[in-house]
Amino acid sequence: MFDLRLLTRAIAALAAVTALAGGFVEAALSAITDGATANEWAVRGERLSPSYGLPVADVDGAGWGDTHSAYPATDVFVGCGAMLVSPVAGTVLEVRRVNSYDPTVDNPATRGGRSVAVLGADGVRYYLAHFDTIVDDLAPGDEVARGQTLGTMGRTGRASACHVHFSISPPCPGKEWSVRRGVVWPYPYLDAWRRGEQRSPVDEVEAWAAAHPTACADAMADPYAADA
Repeated sequence: MFDLRLLTRAIAALAAVTALAGGFVEAALSAITDGATANEWAVRGERLSPSYGLPVADVDGAGWGDTHSAYPATDVFVGCGAMLVSPVAGTVLEVRRVNSYDPTVDNPATRGGRSVAVLGADGVRYYLAHFDTIVDDLAPGDEVARGQTLGTMGRTGRASACHVHFSISPPCPGKEWSVRRGVVWPYPYLDAWRRGEQRSPVDEVEAWAAAHPTACADAMADPYAADA
């Protein structure tokens, strides 16, 4: 029987091999033979040449500022129910579907409400918080493509208005919230990505990690870390 999906993967592999030489040939052939999904194929390609986009589908309608609370992060506003998407191809690290934030306790680990963290193909962690809804079958370990829908914008957690809290950080090996919430300013990258420039935060994140070698250990030792 004619297999359109196999043909599609073969065409994609051929195009990739034509554009990129060397070790990518093996990855391209693997994508054909092991039944990789379209998202898995996209992630494999992005690992060689990562690209970036806004964490919202409505690029023209999105707004943000160059300030935040007491740490580097950017709140992106579109409107309640706006579509939230992955800014990069990568692997889902965390999916928090339950909004357990209690303002009388103000646990910092739950301030994000419903949230998703993605480990980009570039090795950087991208964290999106305050979702209203999250795609039903999205789970840790899933590979996502840049622009893939993650859910909808809301105001869960500690949020006074509908927006997505967007942060950039190095991944930590265990539960924590204080690194995940953001360590470098996202807004210059958002500005660049909206202009179509593929500005990468990798160098800045790596420099921050080198300057803060105990950051993950300290964060994981926080008394609220287990609730993250």
